[in-house]
Amino acid sequence: MPSTRDIRRRIRGVKNIRQVTKAMNMIAAARLRRAQTKAEAARPYAERLSAILQDVFASGASARHPLLAQRPVKRVGLVVVSSDRGLCGSFNAGILREAGRFVEEQTADVGLITVGRKAREFFQRMEITIDQSFPQPSREVRLEEVGAISKQIITDYTSGKYDQIHLAYARFISVLKSEPTVTQLLPIPKPETDGAAAVARMVAYQFEPEAEELLGALLPQYVEVLAYGSLVESLASEQAARMVAMKSATDSASDMIDALTRKYNRVRQTAITTQILEVVSGAEALEE
Repeated sequence: MPSTRDIRRRIRGVKNIRQVTKAMNMIAAARLRRAQTKAEAARPYAERLSAILQDVFASGASARHPLLAQRPVKRVGLVVVSSDRGLCGSFNAGILREAGRFVEEQTADVGLITVGRKAREFFQRMEITIDQSFPQPSREVRLEEVGAISKQIITDYTSGKYDQIHLAYARFISVLKSEPTVTQLLPIPKPETDGAAAVARMVAYQFEPEAEELLGALLPQYVEVLAYGSLVESLASEQAARMVAMKSATDSASDMIDALTRKYNRVRQTAITTQILEVVSGAEALEE
């Protein structure tokens, strides 16, 4: 049976751990609010830009734009967005599992572009070649960070390095739930519209400048918006997962402290009872 000193030492150690996890939980909660605001603000902009592109497509401007080029798929690019740090529950595991499943399902050769240290280390352990690696963006997700990633994606596709590019990230749904998602980024799929809808859009919209010129400006911006959206969604999902994980760790530490305290009290009571019995036995022996 451990001594009271050993149990007190364990209680002190668990209390120190609880203090750290509680602080990390509070920090993650504060960061989550900012990240969630960014993620929710990015969605309407992306949806509106997508609607504008649909109107341009429906106008009959088929675009011979390089980002719309459909080619036989010989090589697929996969952009995997993960975090640089752990202690966030199953956040990274879910994304990497979904990305690994996507790689296994492909018949074409797959090239990887990783964002975040966890994805890079995971695929390095699997001995899968990584074509390009980026660090996880800062919590502010600055435009220059997004621009570097989106420009690399556009360059790789337009140069013919990849015939398709997909994006794997964690879509933020709520504080308690995120959804690992793999979605096609390039070529940008054209919407399926019937003739009546296309005619209606042509009547409702007049483009200045020409639709082809608009596509030249809008399509790279659309790729950048999708990349930004995936990064802020992933950041919000990471902070939510870390907050939940640290809350669970704090609760577990509290339960362990309670159990150790009860054990300490039993051991101490047993020791006191033993000492009393020894004193009584000694006194009886002296009387005899």
